[in-house]
Amino acid sequence: MSASASRPASRSQDGASPGPRLLPDAIVMASYAALLVLGFVAGIVAGIAQGWLAWLSQTGTAGTVVAVSGLVAFLLLLFLACRLAGRELGRPGAGFPAAGWVAASFALIGWSSGGDVVLTSATINYGFVFGGIAAVVVATVLTPPRG
Repeated sequence: MSASASRPASRSQDGASPGPRLLPDAIVMASYAALLVLGFVAGIVAGIAQGWLAWLSQTGTAGTVVAVSGLVAFLLLLFLACRLAGRELGRPGAGFPAAGWVAASFALIGWSSGGDVVLTSATINYGFVFGGIAAVVVATVLTPPRG
C-alpha cells in the first residue's frame, strides 16, 4: 500500500485539513448582480402588494391588528432573507439585496409622471418603507464578513 493510498482524502499534502472552499469570483459577482436585481424586484412587487395592508388597516381595530401583524411577519421574513443571502456570500451577499430593496423603496415613494405616488402617507406604509430599510440594514450589519 502506498503512502498516498493510506492518507485520508480530506487531508491536503502537508496533512492539514483543507480550508473552506470559496466560490470562483465569476460566480460570486454574478450572484451579487442577481441578488441586487432580486432585491429590487422583490421590493417593487412587495410595495405594490403592500397596498392591501394599507386598505386592511383602515377597516377597523381588527383590520389594524391583522395589518400590523402581517407587516411585522413580513419584516421578519425580509430580515431572514437578507441573512440567508449573506450566509454563503458574506456581508456583500446580504448587502446587495438590501441595496436593491432600498432603491425600490425610494422608487415607490417618489413621484410618477402622473403626479401620484405608489405608497401614500398612511402609517402602515411608513412602517413598510422605514421598517423594511431598517430590517435589511440590520441584517447586513449583523452578517459576518466573508472569508
